Amino acid sequence: MEWCYTEDGKYKVVCLSAATFAGALNVIRQAFCQDEYVCIGAEVNKNPLAAEELLELCADAALDGVSLVAVEVATGEVASVAFNKIQVQTSSSSEKPFFEIFAEERCKQESSRSLIQFMANVDGRCNLFEKCGVDCSLEIMFLATLREHRKQNLATILCKVSIDLARKLKEGPVASMTVEDLGLKYAIIKPRKTVTNTPKICQAIWTSFLSQKVGKALNFTVHLTVPFTEFVFNGKTYSERIGNDSAFCEVAAISL
Repeated sequence: MEWCYTEDGKYKVVCLSAATFAGALNVIRQAFCQDEYVCIGAEVNKNPLAAEELLELCADAALDGVSLVAVEVATGEVASVAFNKIQVQTSSSSEKPFFEIFAEERCKQESSRSLIQFMANVDGRCNLFEKCGVDCSLEIMFLATLREHRKQNLATILCKVSIDLARKLKEGPVASMTVEDLGLKYAIIKPRKTVTNTPKICQAIWTSFLSQKVGKALNFTVHLTVPFTEFVFNGKTYSERIGNDSAFCEVAAISL
């Protein structure tokens, strides 16, 4: 299902599909895992096996049917991606959130586990379900653009369309992905529960000044700010590896 084209017509934004899945993973592998601040802080950028485990997380999120890609019209190349995930409030205090379960059950590499634990930690500090009084959200989980396609406003466009997509879910599912679509490499994913809730907020953890700029442009409300000096991997803080002691992340959301 096509959603929109950029103003210059160079890119089209579409729901992730079997045809664009491999290209979307390539963006995560080449751009997100190499350049994203938390990936640098946890040394995912130096560990290909850790990067592959994050691709499994992307594959899991893809099954929710709410991820988006920006495709270059002239070449058909996936240039940018927003791997989005439907998050549902846990039914009891003893039930672990999704990211905690993924870190424990699926991350064998310390680097990928550190990154996922960072996400779980920050989410746990700011319970947006309680703060916003909702039971379901769409999370913009991983957002990335290939280096050669940057400065085209693709991240902002993908986030804007993600918000529109979340609102449209009230009318019913807009896309679907199956385990078969993911290919044999990712067919180990466990069966999933059917989610009947619809998102009431769109949320994100903005981890760099660029993504924070996107959130501000789209009127996200920042509910929590956490400095990267608080997170340590292999004897160094995230901020030390990033090379910026003042770097921080934001937990933000927008009502739908």
